[in-house]
Amino acid sequence: MEGQMTNKKINKTPPHKLNKKIREQLKSINTSAFVDVMARQFGYNPRYVLMNNVIPLNDGNRLVARAITVRYLPARPDFDEIKPKNEKSPEYAAFEIAGPGDVIVMDSMETSLMSIGGDIKFLRLKQRGIDGLICDGGVRDMGSVEKYNIRIWGYGKTSNLGTMIGTPCATNEPVKVDGILVMPGDYIIADDDGVVVIPRAICREVADAAIEYDKLEEWIKNKLSEENLSPGKYYPPDEKTYEEYKKSQ
Repeated sequence: MEGQMTNKKINKTPPHKLNKKIREQLKSINTSAFVDVMARQFGYNPRYVLMNNVIPLNDGNRLVARAITVRYLPARPDFDEIKPKNEKSPEYAAFEIAGPGDVIVMDSMETSLMSIGGDIKFLRLKQRGIDGLICDGGVRDMGSVEKYNIRIWGYGKTSNLGTMIGTPCATNEPVKVDGILVMPGDYIIADDDGVVVIPRAICREVADAAIEYDKLEEWIKNKLSEENLSPGKYYPPDEKTYEEYKKSQ
């Protein structure tokens, strides 16, 4: 019907391209390794994939998960009247199509005043077994949310009422979070150092390259320890370093 919003795309979440075994393996690799690999081997400038201003809001393990997206727009009374209500609201629709191995990624208009949820909302994340949440907004009730064992990254903590700032308008569509494009089905690597987006189209190739690069860095650390040398002999790795590493394998 004209003038009404819908969630036509909520059932189009693509299947996982990285299985659980690979995701668990990637959890041992720092986000910096993914940034290096994507820049050097795939031509992705960090400004395309690295969220610089999103910080961890709680402690826990590194996140490797598939993105389910939610987009917010500025609040306005007439707009709020036509958006899907209650269980059909876009953020709740995202919760219901996500599960283990997924992360909710919210385009929250780049302000910590935009509270995207807190204790009661995030209880459902725990119930659904969702791995984490990334936003460029604020999060309420972190003292209570801590017990849900869900890793959360955002612009900060807030007590503000988010509905006065923005309103959720779409589920599983392309979003911009901290200036970075995130497509439904992309993979998010996040730890205490940063949040990195791995495009779905190349996620398997990036995963394989990151695993190999992590092995290379471990080899470099062992060589430097054995030889008691400056890092400059092997790092950053050049063609000679790569050749010596390959011969040792």
